[in-house]
Amino acid sequence: MITIARNHLSTPSSDEGGAGAILAQAQEYLAEAREIVKDVMTNRPALALGAALAAGVVLGWLIKRR
Repeated sequence: MITIARNHLSTPSSDEGGAGAILAQAQEYLAEAREIVKDVMTNRPALALGAALAAGVVLGWLIKRR
């Protein structure tokens, strides 16, 4: 899905509505991702907790390195 958006960004567009179309498509992708995250959080809370823990550990390592 993201590669489609990148292809749209890399191709030059002569009309000014191209950016609006890309923005609308990005909003659709984010809405889908939001629904997936909500579904995982309600149906598989242990997986969501593990993902949050892993993200926190990675961010902690990145912050600590500075």
